[in-house]
Amino acid sequence: MPTCKALWRSACWSVIALSAVCAYAGPDDNGVQMNGVAANGVSQRSVGTSAGLKDSAAQAVTAPHAATPAAVSPRLIALADPNLASTAAKRQQLTYLVRCALSEDITLYADHGTERFTFQGRMGLAPRWLSEAMTLSEERWVSACLLAHVNYWGKHVMVSMRATPPPVSALEASDDEQQDFAIFEGGFFGNLFAPTPVAYTCRGDRTPAQAEDPIFQDRVCTQETGATTADGKPITYCRFLATGRCEDATSLTVDGTPYTEVIFTYLHPSTR
Repeated sequence: MPTCKALWRSACWSVIALSAVCAYAGPDDNGVQMNGVAANGVSQRSVGTSAGLKDSAAQAVTAPHAATPAAVSPRLIALADPNLASTAAKRQQLTYLVRCALSEDITLYADHGTERFTFQGRMGLAPRWLSEAMTLSEERWVSACLLAHVNYWGKHVMVSMRATPPPVSALEASDDEQQDFAIFEGGFFGNLFAPTPVAYTCRGDRTPAQAEDPIFQDRVCTQETGATTADGKPITYCRFLATGRCEDATSLTVDGTPYTEVIFTYLHPSTR
């Protein structure tokens, strides 16, 4: 049975992207630098990087898709380095990374004393990460997934995550899901694994009534703060760089780099 290995540029995991994703340290910690995120980003130079987040730590919950015809028992795979799950903060980070990168038939685990911590795959955006490094496209897909899960307030909010075209079935939405989650929040993209990590968001088109929906009190990552970087790029509450309207194709090209690995999020109208 294969094991997972990981090399991280930041040994203490004080990474802006993952700190923001988990929101465990509060919204003001490790804010976005000039380039969108702090310079000590995640590295996955070695084979089979292992990480992810526990369901109990999720800040955004993806909308349920159609059930698979038959349930598959996940494969249990031990983390090569149990220290990657030695603290609550590390386990939060592992939960989301595994959730985004690996498929639902994979469960990573680490034993600490009498406790076993498990990390369940779900999206399958980089399933080969157990045995080889991610491609550039996979880095971007996993980054988009992590960013789409960020919640400034650390709240659990149900969202529908989609892509056009979807690279995996988890990013497809049924007709019912599209009808139920009808408010276009925005798009999330970037590369948190690059030597200089970047995190971007575009804002979805909404009707005036949708824009006033209370759901946007709980999801603010596409909302600009009024602050900008030194070169004038707007910063959102989640410390991402705002690139414009998602409907404008130019908003998905930043500093001459086009991004096709974008996850768009849709929200359920508030019942409050």
